Amino acid sequence: MKALGPLTLLICLLSSAAQSSEPRPYEVTYTAKALGFSATAFRHQSVTAPEHYTLVNSLTLTVLGANVGSVTETSEYRWQDGTILPLHYEYAQTGLSASYESIDFDWDSGLAQSRSDEDSWQLKLSPGVLDKLSYSVQIGQDIATKGLEEFRYEVLDEESFDEHLYQITATEVLDTPLGKLNTVKIERIRASESRRRTTVWLASDWDYLLVRLEQVSSSGTETELSIDTATMGGEQVKGL
Repeated sequence: MKALGPLTLLICLLSSAAQSSEPRPYEVTYTAKALGFSATAFRHQSVTAPEHYTLVNSLTLTVLGANVGSVTETSEYRWQDGTILPLHYEYAQTGLSASYESIDFDWDSGLAQSRSDEDSWQLKLSPGVLDKLSYSVQIGQDIATKGLEEFRYEVLDEESFDEHLYQITATEVLDTPLGKLNTVKIERIRASESRRRTTVWLASDWDYLLVRLEQVSSSGTETELSIDTATMGGEQVKGL
């Protein structure tokens, strides 16, 4: 499994939009900061067919007006009885450290075809498996409908299945460009010796939309993501 670069870190948790009813389409912009650089990240979710959704995150880093790298991450999934059924995942990074990943989920055959640059694998699927973007949609749904405070997900990453553990640690009101927002604070649970840290704040009044992200990589790289603008279901997201 490849180590995550700074651009990937800005994207990998750029998501959480779940609710007790069917997901709503929306568009969000964020300010992303890492390694002394800042950029605008975009995220949107659209309905492509009944109960079928496409979630896209993208970020382009420019220096002195020149494009030095970009990341686009896409998840196509089906909404099935309040759970996410991933159909296709794609990750593309350009720039000095270009890379490409994709996963096709064939639930009829119970197999996933995973690719990463020149490598490929065929893996057996089990119920509940998610991709690296769609799992975050499930977090909000589980908060809204199950009242969970701890979350455990199996996520397919290239040739392996990773266990993701999360825990709600607080409820907070955050000041944002949209106004004050009620949020739940969630931290990823890792081994005690790990240097990696991930904390996210999700807007409890707005389908658990991601408001803020703070992340530290294994190398010590710090990443911040904060919401700038957002519309959901055609409505402007507003503070209290």
